[in-house]
Amino acid sequence: MSSELDELRSWVASKARDLPAEGLTDDLPLLEGRHLTSLHIPQLILLLERLRKAPVDVEELNAGDFRDIATIGAKFLGTGPDLGHRRA
Repeated sequence: MSSELDELRSWVASKARDLPAEGLTDDLPLLEGRHLTSLHIPQLILLLERLRKAPVDVEELNAGDFRDIATIGAKFLGTGPDLGHRRA
């Protein structure tokens, strides 16, 4: 799943704005920090569906599902909870 997670990081890095000096980390609050907006979510869902080769059930989404890269990876890509603080 590492390549999927790397692609997710790359996508977020390309869309995120006003990143802190330390850059993008897996625990950076994406929506709360206003690095991504709600307008990015449909694009993100499409990316996740492609990466996981399965649809995302939007009826099952919760407010915190897109908190940060670690949460997105765990929820949608089946990665472990401890992804470290890798920068994109």
